[in-house]
Amino acid sequence: MKKLKTINTLLVRAALSLGVIAMLFVTSCQQSADEPNATDFSATEADAIAQADFDEIDDIAESALGYADGSIGGKTDGTEERGMDERASCATVTHDADAQTITIDFGDGCTGPYGNTRSGIIFITYDGKRFIPGSTWKVELRNFYFNDRHIEGTRMTENVSESLESNPKFHITLTDGKVTWPDGTFATSEVDRYREWFRASNPMLDEMHILEGSIAFGLNKEGVRYSTTVLADLIFKRICRASNTARIPVQGIKEIEIGEKTYTIDFGDGTCDSIITITVGDESREVDVSNRI
Repeated sequence: MKKLKTINTLLVRAALSLGVIAMLFVTSCQQSADEPNATDFSATEADAIAQADFDEIDDIAESALGYADGSIGGKTDGTEERGMDERASCATVTHDADAQTITIDFGDGCTGPYGNTRSGIIFITYDGKRFIPGSTWKVELRNFYFNDRHIEGTRMTENVSESLESNPKFHITLTDGKVTWPDGTFATSEVDRYREWFRASNPMLDEMHILEGSIAFGLNKEGVRYSTTVLADLIFKRICRASNTARIPVQGIKEIEIGEKTYTIDFGDGTCDSIITITVGDESREVDVSNRI
């Protein structure tokens, strides 16, 4: 059994601040029937927050797996390597190789970079090394909190790559996902998606794609059902970290359905920026979300 002092992430992914974007429509002086109302805003906000929370947990878990199977180097001083950061530098990680488990313990609360505080345990059970086709791992949360939000759910990941020579491809499901806010309100989330990792000889050129057809759905704080579908691969570029745009896709299309309304989000042509286009009915607007991600 050994302890790792620092946890590092594979790739910062996807805090899609669509709820805030929707507010731009809500505050319009004259609202058409096709434009989102306050309930729509709440649903998209819940989706954005929940998906960002669970994606970050996935990042931390995969980073720990990388150290456990030796596929990530042993630097622990925060120096950038392939996909590394310090978000969980205050956690204690225990790897039991015989039982094939990893425990990431944030204790009663520790504050990492950017002022975010995490507490509780991320518990991982795995079978095989993560880059080997057919390998699987399960992530369970034990009294886990992120900035006072209680996060629950079970994340299952399977390596579905065709071979060791192909790009790593993963099938990810989230069941019983739930985010509870300090005031007792909550949102639920279920996810079924495929993710492909395009690795380059220069790690700064790595890309992560959430593949077309990936879905998520759940209930917002008001109990309103929503669903999202990826219509064209959502592409995250590691190099875009330099312009602080790595937290949203820089290319791809996502559709959100709330009741009988449909909203389409176009993330652009691959340029490292934070400009997106929102289409509601026959109306399209270009929005800069740089101050909301």
